[in-house]
Amino acid sequence: MNVFIYDPYVDQKKIEQLGGKKIENLEEDIKEMDYVSVHSPLTKDTKNMFNLEIFRKMKKSSIIINTSRGGVVNETDLNEALNKNMIFGAGLDVFEKEPPNINNPLLKNEKVFLSPHVSTFTEECIERMGIETVQNIIDFFDGKLEKSMVVKL
Repeated sequence: MNVFIYDPYVDQKKIEQLGGKKIENLEEDIKEMDYVSVHSPLTKDTKNMFNLEIFRKMKKSSIIINTSRGGVVNETDLNEALNKNMIFGAGLDVFEKEPPNINNPLLKNEKVFLSPHVSTFTEECIERMGIETVQNIIDFFDGKLEKSMVVKL
């Protein structure tokens, strides 16, 4: 399996060290992808990053999986792309509005596999979150945690 990675913030050498191949042009290179797994924060640059224009460029047999943030994948465009057979299917763990509106057509689309925003809860992730939480507490009491990182209740 080839793992292609589009990330304008990560150095090509680092991606290659991890066994991936860096791509520079998502819109061009997405034409070759069988599966697209989205792992991106929601920012002004990533909002609606996956839209009808991108779906038109994907293989008709491709599947998109979004476990990052709702809003990175345009839900209206995704539903249209699925209904018009532009792409084969989708796996969604996140929605732009959570919980999603009961009338959201993606909830009824037979080409969509849904999970309730829990895809990060693997054994490894839970262990890592616990370690990071304890480290943050230690750093707070040692004065190493920036005050801007502390949420005021």
